[in-house]
Amino acid sequence: MLQKTMLLVFAAFCLAGLVIIGIMYWSSGNAFRGGTFAKEEWTAVERCRTNVEEACRDQLRRCQRGAMVQDLRQRFLHNGETSKSEVMELIGAHDTKVTIRGKLCEAHYLGMCSSMSFDGDSLYVCYDQNDTLVSSGHIKH
Repeated sequence: MLQKTMLLVFAAFCLAGLVIIGIMYWSSGNAFRGGTFAKEEWTAVERCRTNVEEACRDQLRRCQRGAMVQDLRQRFLHNGETSKSEVMELIGAHDTKVTIRGKLCEAHYLGMCSSMSFDGDSLYVCYDQNDTLVSSGHIKH
């Protein structure tokens, strides 16, 4: 009887853990929508990446850039139309490069936006041979 009770308790804990992980994964996409892109806020976050003040550390933890991604992509980053120089004017130089579907793309660090991310998130932008945007999106590292 005791073994059966212990087994049921263990199964309940496992199920609860899976539900929590599922909810965290499902809700992690919310970090990338809901905000309005503002160039001033985007660049303010960049200044905070090298600043050790408490206010800047708090700003980076809030992932303000992440909330702007959907609006930025919908209003400004148009595949086949937006040039690399226009993207740089909007969001600055990239931080690193990443491979997306076999193509080397530029990545702009967003912060620790996703609940399931341990290394941070980035906005990726990919260009064709004429430096015209062909795709963009967010990735978890």
